[in-house]
Order: sequence, then C-alpha cells, then structure tokens
Amino acid sequence: MGRGIAIALLSGFAFAMSGPFGKPLLAAGWSPAGVVLVRIWIAAIVTLIPMLIVGRARLATLRHAPFTVLAYGLLAVIGVQLAYFNAIAHMSVTVALLIEFSAPLLVLVYLWARFGRRPSVRTVLGAALAVAGLVAVVGAASGGAVVTPIGLAWAFVSLVGLAAYFLLAEDGTRADDIDVASIEGAKPAVDQLALAVGGLLVGAVVLSLTSLAGLTPVRISTAPVVLGGLGTTPWWVPAVVIGAVATGLAYVAGILAINMIGPTLASFLGFSEVIASGVVAWLMLGEALTPLQIVGAVAIVAGVIAVKRGERSGTPDGPRRDAPASPRDGARTPPARTA
Repeated sequence: MGRGIAIALLSGFAFAMSGPFGKPLLAAGWSPAGVVLVRIWIAAIVTLIPMLIVGRARLATLRHAPFTVLAYGLLAVIGVQLAYFNAIAHMSVTVALLIEFSAPLLVLVYLWARFGRRPSVRTVLGAALAVAGLVAVVGAASGGAVVTPIGLAWAFVSLVGLAAYFLLAEDGTRADDIDVASIEGAKPAVDQLALAVGGLLVGAVVLSLTSLAGLTPVRISTAPVVLGGLGTTPWWVPAVVIGAVATGLAYVAGILAINMIGPTLASFLGFSEVIASGVVAWLMLGEALTPLQIVGAVAIVAGVIAVKRGERSGTPDGPRRDAPASPRDGARTPPARTA
C-alpha cells in the first residue's frame, strides 16, 4: 500500500502544477477552454506515443470497455477541467474548490450505496477532519465569496466529474461488456495505463469537435508569459508543463494509485493537490501561506491518516458474506456497466 500512497501523492503534486502554470496563460489572453484543449492534447500525445511503440497490446484491451473509456474521457477529463474553469469564471475560486473537492464524500456515499457497506467510524471522522482542513486551506485564500447559480451548476458538474475520475479508474480495469468472459467466467481486464491514454484521447477529440462547432470558445495566444519569480518565458513552456506533467503524468499516476489503494483513500489523498498548489503558488507567484492555511494542511494530513487506518480496519460490523468485494478492502469491484 505504501507504493500506492506514494504514487497517489505524486499524482496530487503533479495536478497541483495546473494552477501556478495555467494562471499566467489566462493572464496572457488564453481562454479557459483554450488552456484545457492544449493541455489535454499535449497529455494525450506524450502518453500515446510510448504506448504505440511498446504497448500496443495494452491499447488493444480498450475494446473490452468502450463505454468506460468514453465516460472517463467525458467526465474524468473534460468534465472536471472544463467545468472547473467555467465555474471560477462565474464565482469565487474558493467556493468552486470546496464544492469540487467534496468528491471524496460522494465516493464514500457511492461505495456505501453500491456495496451495502457503511464506512467505519474512523473513516468518517477522518473524512470530516480532512474536509475541515480543506475549508481552512481554501477558505483563507480569499475574503468575500461570490456565488451565482451558473457558477454553482458548473461547480457541481466538476464535483461529479472528479468523483467519476476516482470511480471509473477502478471500475475501468474490468470490461463493461457482460457478454465477454474468459474461461473462468471473469471479464477480460482493461489495462490501467491504456485507460488513461484512451480517456485523454477521447477528451481531446471531443473538446476539439465542440470547439470547431463553436460550443466551447477557444482563444490561444503566442505572447510571452510571465511566470512569477521565474520571469518571462515563451508560451509553450507553461503549456508543456501543464500538459505533460499536470495532466499526462497526473492522470497516469492517479489511475495507477486508484487501482493499488482503492478510490476512497486515493480520493482523500487527492487533497494533497490543494496543499501542493499553495506551496507552488507561494514559491512561484509569491502567494504566501497564512497560519490558518498551514493549520488546515496539517488537519488534511491527519484526516487522511485516519481514513487510511479506517480503511485498513474495515467496517465495524464486519464484511457481509453476500456482498461483493469492495475497493475499500483492497479488492477489485465486480464487473459492472458504467455507461
């Protein structure tokens, strides 16, 4: 489990590069859809090329779960990123972040409803502590909060997309075609890395089509970009960072971590993105952390530790014999249609 936690933290820290490197692009005249489109295409290319060279057999497994790949691309790739950027265009970043990062709670509720097993008391308490820390970290970032109905709608779309990111990544390692089965009766496996690549490619193609249709206005500028204390750089420097690192590496590491430690723990470890974003913004953009944010970061870490121990201890009532295996027990979920 230790390696899975390390990979999950790597994913969170990689995702954290999005804000500090994406914000200067917006300031240079890029539209939110333009930033998302470029980052997804760069991520799709840098992950697809190695797979075509040494992992074609992995890509071939995507035919076992076409609907899962499509859902992952639409919800976990486009849904999260585009909805979040549209949310902050109509409301405070603080509120949008708080809504989006409520996804771990939605993951807990989904797993409880689907598998009929309630989380342990330690898991619930750890979740509450982590969320309280998140409120402190994000809430201290700005004074007054602006909320609009359109902004709330987009924020809740990003919430669903982030929850789908954790859940589809785990379910995606089983085919969604019930009629396809191996000799043992189990469904063919879908390669984890291939799912990440396929989802990114689907997201890039779909967003390109909607952009060409005029549904998602794209504006891209080739003007130099000011990266805080790093000075002025060509536009492609931050674009490559958020594409290759904050998207490509982040999605690949994230999907590997989810399959190693389960979506519940991985979703709470995703709070590391908030902490890392604050640290990077502090170092790059001079946005210093407040004492309340530091206390909140400590609370997040403590909450994640409690969730980890709660996941290890299991539910207080013990496993039900008629219940399917749950990712919270370190086991795979049973094959299920996800789209």
